[in-house]
Amino acid sequence: MFETLFSDVLDPEHELLRAARLIDWDGLHDALSMYYSPTGRRGKPVRLMVGIHILKHRYDCSDERAVEMLHENAYWQCFCGFNSFQTGQILEASSLVKFRNRIGTDGMKRIEALLFKTWSDMGLAKTRRVSVDTTAQTKNIAYPTDADLLHRIREKIAGQIKRVREEVTLRKPFRTYSRVGKKHLLRIKKLYRKKPEGRKEAIKKLKGMTCHVVEQAGRVANSLYSRGFTKAGRELNRLVSIGRKIVEQTTEVLAGTSPKHRIYSLHEPGVAVIKKGKSHPDCEFGAIVALSRNDDGLILSHVEYQHNEADVKTLGPVITGIKKTLGKSPREVTGDRGFDQSLKKQENCRRRWGVKRMAIPKKGKTPHPNSKESWFRTALKRRAAIEPVIGHLKCDYRMDRCRYKGAVGDTVNVVWATVAWNTKKIVHLHRKREERQAARRMKRAA
Repeated sequence: MFETLFSDVLDPEHELLRAARLIDWDGLHDALSMYYSPTGRRGKPVRLMVGIHILKHRYDCSDERAVEMLHENAYWQCFCGFNSFQTGQILEASSLVKFRNRIGTDGMKRIEALLFKTWSDMGLAKTRRVSVDTTAQTKNIAYPTDADLLHRIREKIAGQIKRVREEVTLRKPFRTYSRVGKKHLLRIKKLYRKKPEGRKEAIKKLKGMTCHVVEQAGRVANSLYSRGFTKAGRELNRLVSIGRKIVEQTTEVLAGTSPKHRIYSLHEPGVAVIKKGKSHPDCEFGAIVALSRNDDGLILSHVEYQHNEADVKTLGPVITGIKKTLGKSPREVTGDRGFDQSLKKQENCRRRWGVKRMAIPKKGKTPHPNSKESWFRTALKRRAAIEPVIGHLKCDYRMDRCRYKGAVGDTVNVVWATVAWNTKKIVHLHRKREERQAARRMKRAA
């Protein structure tokens, strides 16, 4: 009874408190309750977990920093559902990881669909005119070179062997090439930077060391399986498999051929190389993300691809996502030249998707038949507004680099970034509508 309530001391017009009033927290609880077990220890509240993820991407901070801010900031606690300031331990950073793993991509889609349904019922999410564009979301990996990959997989196998020795007695000695391997790596990075022949010879020597370590580890893994240590043998065998692939692709590169299925990272073996035709960087390692934006700046739908997909092939899934989320297709769709296709295919797609007009300029010297129409030129000017939105998502909402693991992590990162962006925009739209209504009432009273 002696606690000070947030409603008595905090500003109700603060951005976070206004955003909290525009979110259906009860609906989110009902939608995500299926992921919670009715028995055992109770999980953290849905509003707390969803709210801290929105704030994490809204203010561009890590899991640890988000938890620290939650314990320090009264507005963060109020947004996450607390009525008074909490001084004890609320949650740990690992709880955020467990929540993301628990709900997965299906739970993320439920959150996004429920938010859009709430905002659509309020009349704040409109689908009349939509702009579409694609961008690359890079993974949190270092730039892949053959020398680095060979060195890292050798170090990982050596570390795993060291952990196995603590549990199991290995009869035969295991050579790790730790000192010699580091020496050759430094030569490649420092002495042979502008000497391709010397660098090639050093990579060959490094490859030979890694190949020998992989062969030794393969024999140790077979020995572990035969002696009954299945778990240790499985983990070592996984590293051996990756090591063999890296040795094989390095051999192909040194022979002058391009590997078909190349590994670019040890902890993200499924990452793809993305070439967008830019001068810098010429290639990125991650996923392709297709986004759609309406006139009010809301991100209505998004689709992620784990390969270098052409822009024109992403248009259909994005429009279908808008129709699935908001219940109706946009009347007008605008894109850049990357979405161009023949006029006959474009017309068939327009009818199939239920779109009234599509403003996509033609490639080459032949202009589009509607290029001189006023609506076409206006739509192309409006399309440019999606570029700064993508820039803000990357710089301010953690979409510049995906730190979540796997293909699921790409979708999770995009969902939280777009939800945080839309939450901020919806507050601005709601405030503008209230101001227009107040001005209209004053005009009637006058």
